[in-house]
Amino acid sequence: MTIREVFRKGYPQNLKDRLLFSLEKARNFPKIHRIFERMVGYPLDLKNPITHNQRIFFKKIYDRNPLLVITSDKVKVRDYIKEKLGKELAEELLIPTYFVSKTGDDIPMDSWNHDFFMKANHASGFNKYVSTTDDPKEIKDLAKSWLAQSYGQHYLEWAYRDIPRRVICEQVLVDERGKIPMDIKFYCFHGKVKMVMFVDDRFEDQQRSYTDENLREIPGPQTLGFPKLKQIPQLKTFDKMKSISEKLSEDFTYCRVDLYSIGQKIYFGEITHYTGAGLEKFDQYETDLTFGEFWKPENKDLNFFELYEKIKIPSFSKKQEIV
Repeated sequence: MTIREVFRKGYPQNLKDRLLFSLEKARNFPKIHRIFERMVGYPLDLKNPITHNQRIFFKKIYDRNPLLVITSDKVKVRDYIKEKLGKELAEELLIPTYFVSKTGDDIPMDSWNHDFFMKANHASGFNKYVSTTDDPKEIKDLAKSWLAQSYGQHYLEWAYRDIPRRVICEQVLVDERGKIPMDIKFYCFHGKVKMVMFVDDRFEDQQRSYTDENLREIPGPQTLGFPKLKQIPQLKTFDKMKSISEKLSEDFTYCRVDLYSIGQKIYFGEITHYTGAGLEKFDQYETDLTFGEFWKPENKDLNFFELYEKIKIPSFSKKQEIV
């Protein structure tokens, strides 16, 4: 069967995605290899993955842990959080939900007098800040377009494939500055935070910075031209946020836990398993390799600086230049 024949058949979309994956796997994913090398700067090695990006692709292809689906589902993950953290703490963390729509047409915008965030349950990056001045028809059309899309197949992100297609309407969080709060992303390996990404002013003059678990600045993936934060925030809630992230990530070799902090309050954003789709280019190959080493359980008690020094040993591995 060819790819063209798969699309001609009247199969359900999730079955088409499975068939396409099987066909691509049989051919050793030639398209993915081309995309990876073009975007990351060195070849994709699935037989012996050693860098962070290579290991994310290996996870996408071979890790079929059912918890990946549950924690990628923005509705079901709420029950997972209650199970991991207890109902009382979970209720404090979870952002209030106004409405969950299966069609997009039934979002009751006309009866609301407040802004909200609209998100697709089955996808990553399908987010929209909706204000009371937005045209309800345009917003509902956008929701319907999200619901019509299959997500994840292009970069082999299988965990999104069987998530029910829904659109979620959530409360808008506002911090002490009257702005959308800073997005704080905890990169966790074997239940240990090893990198933290701070993203501020997401919808205006976005800034990004990376630190280790002790708030020491480190190099992260290239930041697409975004400037660094002028100062890394010293949050009173940071230790608690780190503890929450480590608890939520302990069932996985690697994932990222996104949280927000407003005063003394912490809110949950999402759990992401395929950060950057495994296509985030680092400024140096050694940095990508260092985070690749965190996937090994024997390195879970090392920090970035200790592990970076370890991989700089000439005999550690054959170095590849990023082009």
